[in-house]
Formats: sequence, structure tokens, C-alpha cells
Amino acid sequence: MSGCLRRFSLALVLLASLLSPAIPAAQTGAPPVSLSALIDQTVAAFPRVTGDVVEVQGGRITLSAGRAAGVLPGLALEVYREGREIRHPRTGRVLGRAEDTQGRAIVESVFDGYSTARFEGGSVAPGDRVRTTPGKVRLVVVPLAGSGVKDTMLEAVVGELYDGLNRSGRFAVQLGEQVAPWLRQQGITPEVFLSGRGAADAARTFKLDNMVVVHVKLVERKPFMEVRLFTADRAEPALATAMFVPSTVKPVQPGRFSAADRAQAAAPERKPRSLLARLLGGDLESGKYSAGEASIPLVEIGRVDFVVISMDTAVAPGDRVPRVALTDGERLFVYRIEGSTLTPEWTFNARSLGQVFSVQLADLLGDGTLQVVANRFETRVGMTSVIVGLRDGKPTALVDQIDSILLAVDEKGTGVKQTLWAQPYHRDTFFSYGRVDTVSIRGGALVRERPAVVPDTFRATGAALVGLAGKGPRVLAYIDDHNRLRVASPTDELWASSSLVGGGMPKMEVFRMSERGGRSFFYTLEPIPLAIDLDGDGIQELIVPQNQIEGMLVVVYRGPTGLRLQQLNSGFEGLISGLGGFPNDSGGPPTLVAAVVRHKNVFKTAGTTQLIMTTPE
Repeated sequence: MSGCLRRFSLALVLLASLLSPAIPAAQTGAPPVSLSALIDQTVAAFPRVTGDVVEVQGGRITLSAGRAAGVLPGLALEVYREGREIRHPRTGRVLGRAEDTQGRAIVESVFDGYSTARFEGGSVAPGDRVRTTPGKVRLVVVPLAGSGVKDTMLEAVVGELYDGLNRSGRFAVQLGEQVAPWLRQQGITPEVFLSGRGAADAARTFKLDNMVVVHVKLVERKPFMEVRLFTADRAEPALATAMFVPSTVKPVQPGRFSAADRAQAAAPERKPRSLLARLLGGDLESGKYSAGEASIPLVEIGRVDFVVISMDTAVAPGDRVPRVALTDGERLFVYRIEGSTLTPEWTFNARSLGQVFSVQLADLLGDGTLQVVANRFETRVGMTSVIVGLRDGKPTALVDQIDSILLAVDEKGTGVKQTLWAQPYHRDTFFSYGRVDTVSIRGGALVRERPAVVPDTFRATGAALVGLAGKGPRVLAYIDDHNRLRVASPTDELWASSSLVGGGMPKMEVFRMSERGGRSFFYTLEPIPLAIDLDGDGIQELIVPQNQIEGMLVVVYRGPTGLRLQQLNSGFEGLISGLGGFPNDSGGPPTLVAAVVRHKNVFKTAGTTQLIMTTPE
């Protein structure tokens, strides 16, 4: 064990050296003049315009607003009709007028005092009003790196634009990091994309109304940026410009955790209690790799002589005691974590109706106790999932033989999973893709409460709700059937990994009578990602096993310009079948728990499992 722990510590040191919180001076103030001009040009491409419809000729209308009002070809305007006055019942004061939206107008030709537009909608008549859509314009920044350009330089440039566009108050800015992997899949180079080829397809695929594409490359050995603004209603780029990256824009420190953006330079420095705190807080001095300087306190809290198929941890809201649930495919085990020791609490034999392939701890009854949600499968029957809890001090199946794949999620961000999703089992596809219901326990059965909004590609394995936006809405992270990690809110894809993740051990066999004598189909189930706030800033990070290579993990976190993924070689000689974690009530760093399996045979049916936990000094 000591060899594994030392390798894991060294891997965390190497990751920590990448996760420094230093903020370049260029990012703390206003953007350079040339970038400020670019931001102003982008704002000018979305003017605030009001006017009237003065003439209607078939599907063409003439508007009273023209070049002098800032109207541009391709500008989309809302067409509405004013109705009766709305008056205050006591004072009689006019509060406004009732409005009926008629459709929208796409400007085609612009003159000094008027413009003509194409009308799309129901009916329109002279005297109707037009205006730009109220509220902020949704704008997506798409970063693209050229050959030889480091990600840190691209991130610095995009960070300047991102901050400047946000400060303008005109835009709701998001990062379009998912576009770059899609372009590679489509065989579209950044240069081709800048010419406009593929822009409309990307906009449709990812539902992007407006895209600012930033391509940073090397010209004369200096970083050079090309920028295009594509909108849904303009055939040509609304903005096309290029410039050398200002010298004041410096590469960011790679791999910063989310708290780095809000680091307080004036705060007094204090020596962290452990290297784990250095890692998660970004205080590690890089280059100190000796065992004495870099060891993270880790302890083996348990070792079992069987393969742990799945594992989960949680703190019971009632007694505030952390617990571990695990399964060998036949039995469910629940232990209390007392210090660095596992104390057995109860065992439940769940094998009779199939093989258990995942366990989750959740407070589904709202009474402060934890239940075990166990997904169970039998080849010829299908899903026979079960929910087990304590009744009169004894483990009891609260709901049994459930024909759905169950996923417990932390919908409210309380730190404990309290909401249960159910995805019906489908014999042909195993998962009923995109179909999920929120359910609850009533009278010994699961009752459907409402549909859960998920992407069409969602499957209830290797998934979790995570607070990647802090106090903002929680987003759904899930591993798709191509082993890519995807983040969506709720159906709009926000990010997708280019690296393979997951790689669970359980493989479920489905026997179908589709041919003479039937045929077996196999489906791999994924480990559940761990969503946890690693650095105490209120924004969660995501830790996911990467079992395509033995002992690998990935950490997904929000950097200054969006989500980033960092691979981590844990050094464990085995597959990571489960990850868990829980916060420290004393305010220190969270505790992480890993189940590491070492197989004894080529069929991976026998082996041993170490349960390893981080501890404070």
C-alpha cells in the first residue's frame, strides 16, 4: 500500500503544480486598447433600435429606423402591436400598453432615414412597432488554438474578451468549448471555419444564436488573433478583424481552480495543514517532490478480498456520521467511517433477482437517514432494482423489483442526494435515451412526480448533478456511450470532453431472440462522477475515473474562461471502481475516498479492493 500512496501523492503534487492561483496583472484591470476596440465593435454590431412599420408590401416591410439609428443589415427586430392602455386602478396613471407580438423582421437594406426588412410571422400592418429584443444578447465565445499556440495563451486572450464583453452589460456571455471537438470530428480546420464554412451547422447543432470565434495562431513567432462574429440572421460575418495579441496579455497560469479568480491578494498567508490543502488551495511550491515535502496524508481504511463493483459515500443529515456503501454484485454493505476506521453497520443480500452493478447513498425519505439505491439486473428478466433502508434497526427492501435504472441526484445542492430519477429499461437499447422521470417512495412503491429534463443522449449511468456555476443552476454531467464526458443545462450542451473517461467494470448481458437461437448484447455501466467543492469557493469540481488506463483520474473544474479537464495519474495499480467524498465540518478540505480494485484473473471476476481515504494532518 505504501508504494501506491507515494505514487498517488506524487501525482497530486504534479497536478498541484499546474493548479496555481496566480492571476496575471493584465487580467486584473481593463483590457488593452486594441481589445477594447474589438469589444466596442462587437457591442456596435448589436445596437438598441426602436421604430415603426411605415409600409407593407407582401413579405417586405419598410421601417422608420435607418443608418442614423444604428441599423445594420441582418439585424433581427421584434415586431409587435400596441393595444389598450394599462392604467392603475386607484391613481389612473398610465402604466403602459398591452402588446401582441406579431413576428420578427430581418433587416435587408439600410438607408440614412429608413430600412427595409423581411417579415417572418403572422400579420403586420403600418403603425406596428419594432425593437431589438429586450434583455441581454446571448453571445458564445468559441476559442480555437493554432499550431504552436499554448492553451494558456489562448485562455488569456479569451479571458480578456470574456471579461470585457461581460462588463459591457450588453451580453450574456458563455464559452463555446464544445465547438472545437466538433470541428475536429467534422474535419473542419479553424481557417476554414473562419471563412464561414460550418458556422451555420455549428449554430444549429449547439443552438448558438451569436458566435465570436477567436483563433489564436503564431505569425512571425508572435501570437496573432483572428476574430469573426457570426449571427444566425446574417449570411456574412457581422465582424471580421485580426491583430497581434497585445504584449500586455500574458499566458495565464495553467490549470487554476475556480477559486483562483477570486483570490484575495491582501489576505494574510497561512501555512496549510497538509499537502492536500496545498493542492486544493493552490499554495504548493512547485519543484518540491521529496517524500517529506510532498506526501499527502492517505490511509487505508479497509481492504476486502472481493471485487468492489461500486461504492458511494455520504454524510447522514440526521447524525452527521459519514458512511460508505459498497457492493460485490451480490450483497450490499454499509459502514460508518469513524476516524480512519470502517465500522460495519449492516449487510443485505441482494443477489436473488440479479447482479447489483451500482450503489448510491441518498436521503429519499427526508428523515435524515440514508438509504441505499441499488441498480440490479438479470439477463433474461431485465432491471430488478431495489432501495434498501433500515426499518426497526434491520435492513429492509423499501421498494423492490423496480424495472428502471435509478439515479440519485443532489438537485438542491445540499451535499446529500435527496432526489431520485428513474430511466425505464429498454430491452433493445438497455437505456431509454433521454427519457427520465423524477420519482418518490410512497406506500412501498415508486410514484412518478414529474419528467426530468435531460438531453436526448442521456443515459442513467456515470451521471451526476454538479454545481459548476456556484450559486447558479446545477448542471448535468454524464458519460455518453462513446465515453465522452458531457455537461448540459438542462438540454443545451455546455461542454464535452475530447478525452475518454469512465470505463466501468460491470458489463450487463442482454439476450435477444433477434436471430435463430438468439444473441447476446453487452452494455458497460459507468462509475458515478464525484461532484465536490475541492477549494472552498462554493463552486464544485468533478472527479471522474479514467479506467481506459489503469489508475487514471480526470478533474474537471471551472477556470477563468470556462471548464477545463486535467488528467491525473493516481499511481494506483488497479482500476478505480468508485469515488466518494464529503465536506469537513471543521471547515478544512474535504475528505476523498477511493475504491481501488486489483484483479486476480484475466476475466476480472476475482480480486481484492483497497479503500483509501485522505486525512488531515
